[in-house]
Amino acid sequence: MLAPQLAAVIAAALLLVHAALATWVSARNSVSFDEGFHLSAGVEILTRADYASSYAQPPLPRVLAAAAAMLAGARQPEAGYVRLGNERLLAEGFMRANAAQYHRVFMAARAVTTLISLLLAWLLWRIARRWGGELAGVLALAAYALSPEAIAHASVVSVDVPTALTFFATTLAGARFLRTGRWRDFTPLAACWALAFLTRFSAVQLYAVLILLAVVFARLDHLPRPRVAVLGLLALPFVALLAVDAAYLFQGVGVACSSLPYLSPAFQHLAKVVPFAPLPLPAPYVLGLDNLGYLAQPGIKASYFLGQVTRAHDWRYFPVALAVKWPLGVLGLIVLRSVHLATGGTRRAVREWTLLAVPLVVLPWCMVSDLDYGVRYLLPILPPLCAWAALSAASRVGRGRIAAPAWALAACALALTVAWEGVRAMPYPLAYFNGLGNDRVVNDSNVDWGQGLIALRDDMRALGIRRVHLAYHGMTDPAVYGIDYKSYVGGQPDTTSDYLAISSYFLVGLPARTMTRAGTSDALLQLDMGALKHQDPLAKPAGCIYLFRIR
Repeated sequence: MLAPQLAAVIAAALLLVHAALATWVSARNSVSFDEGFHLSAGVEILTRADYASSYAQPPLPRVLAAAAAMLAGARQPEAGYVRLGNERLLAEGFMRANAAQYHRVFMAARAVTTLISLLLAWLLWRIARRWGGELAGVLALAAYALSPEAIAHASVVSVDVPTALTFFATTLAGARFLRTGRWRDFTPLAACWALAFLTRFSAVQLYAVLILLAVVFARLDHLPRPRVAVLGLLALPFVALLAVDAAYLFQGVGVACSSLPYLSPAFQHLAKVVPFAPLPLPAPYVLGLDNLGYLAQPGIKASYFLGQVTRAHDWRYFPVALAVKWPLGVLGLIVLRSVHLATGGTRRAVREWTLLAVPLVVLPWCMVSDLDYGVRYLLPILPPLCAWAALSAASRVGRGRIAAPAWALAACALALTVAWEGVRAMPYPLAYFNGLGNDRVVNDSNVDWGQGLIALRDDMRALGIRRVHLAYHGMTDPAVYGIDYKSYVGGQPDTTSDYLAISSYFLVGLPARTMTRAGTSDALLQLDMGALKHQDPLAKPAGCIYLFRIR
């Protein structure tokens, strides 16, 4: 048994290590693709109450990050960069306005995500400890805090870690409300629910999670007041509506449905069917939902899977991405818990279902959705799975062939494996693969999110390279990080440099616009690198850029 005092010390150390590693990664990685969108949008909201220039996600994580960035001296973009729904232009304007302190203001904003990740890790530890004991709490915390996937997203301005926190907290609060049937337990559920809807549009998945828990608890005779449970679930959509309307300052609430410039077929059809119906939601929020529906259409965005650039969705994408991107130690803990239960390990049905509800909803949701761009969409299932897997160390008496101490010992060994994998991935965990795959299995935000400019600059200095031909996948002008470059758009590079640097994204053939000194390119850049993509590079900065000597 692990003494409570020692367990608390280990937990505190793990939290400090998580914060330190995330801060190190934040310092060593350049601004990634989506960060410019999120931070510039948050600054716009705080300075101009402008929710419409970048409406791709709800405002809460963006505003929190922007508040920290503004304390660090961030400046708002000039008015000429502000247009309806043009978040690329807005992000560029923010970059130009803050070029002198660009990385510093993002470091401040990234610290907010790190703090949110620490809160998530603490909550995970408390739950696993309460339900499985001291050792289970430490193992669950270690599996999350030392995971390259968690550290990578704890060090960027994004909505992924806040989504994981709000999903986890809402599920726990919902399970408590359903199990007690007390209205006083509805208040924390309503608060977490509202925060989830202010964090990500996909929070609607939580309704399926709560309904699943209600059905299961009823079957297990753990739903003491079914009528209260039903009334609470029916009230939640109104809670979300009020929270969203208030957070957007009621902008555009009540305007005619047909008055907005929709992109998705679903909203265009809705505008034709009920053109004069008043919108109950803010106009920027509706435009964000519409944008999500547009991007979810098959063929809109290219993805990369198993060596091929494709515009077709493949249900295998997320299982494969998870298998090659998540640490082997975490995957091993999940398998260990599954085997433990299959061989007669102790079962706690209500707790098991509470922890598995989000994975059982989110993973199938992603598998049927056209979101084949990154395993980060599965981040909300990592914390509950870590807690669930750590329960293998909770049994005092094993009913299977292997005694309980052996299960705990195996779980500890796998947690140490996670630690080794986390250290091995530093300081570039975003490009980490567990050895079962690489960037030719999956790409995009799994590998190359534009985070390699600092590493490229340092490698150029170490190798004595003054100038480079560069095909860079990101929303930052590489000159901001002191890189002397000429944009490479294909063909034979000229003689101004003997070196060619290509983002992994472009090397595998994915198409995208690219940032240059003159601004975002008008046309998509899609390169056919032929045999070059199979050659060994001179260096591989941050694991996401290939640097070749071409002459």
